[in-house]
Formats: sequence, structure tokens, C-alpha cells
Amino acid sequence: MIRSPRTTALKALIGGIALATAAGCATTAQLEEVRAEAAEAQRMAAEATARLEAAQSSIQQAMDAARAAQAAADASQNCCTDLERKLDRALEDLQRK
Repeated sequence: MIRSPRTTALKALIGGIALATAAGCATTAQLEEVRAEAAEAQRMAAEATARLEAAQSSIQQAMDAARAAQAAADASQNCCTDLERKLDRALEDLQRK
């Protein structure tokens, strides 16, 4: 299962705060640094999410185009098969005469 970048960023933020708190001697500057890093991680996660959504959209468009191409190829093959049968029948009819 693919984890959401936002989930990863949130876990990193929680882990950073927990680590700073567990140290017991975290200064305000250190906490601000952790918050800044978490904010950057969230920004990166949001950017990754946007890229993922764009990629998913492109994939869906490609799949739709592939399905349309397959349908056209199938229709063409069916037409050729029908024409081949008709020609075979016509040739058999000519040979009987």
C-alpha cells in the first residue's frame, strides 16, 4: 500500500516534536526549527500529492485512449473477418458453377 506524503509528513512532525519533548531540554529555538522542518515537509508532501494527482490524470487519459484504440482495432478486425468470410463464400460459389 502506498502511503500518502501528507501522512509521512505528519508522522515526521509528530516524531520531531516527541523527540524534542523527550529530550526535556528543548529550547524555543529548537522547537521553532522542528516546526519549520515540519512545515517544509508538509509543503513537499503537498507538492508530491499534486504531482501524483497530475500523473494519475495522465494515466487515466492514456488508458481511455488505449481503450478507444483497442475498440477501433477490434471493429476493424471484425470487419476484415466478415469480409474474408464473404469472399470465401463467393469463391466457393464460383467454383461450384
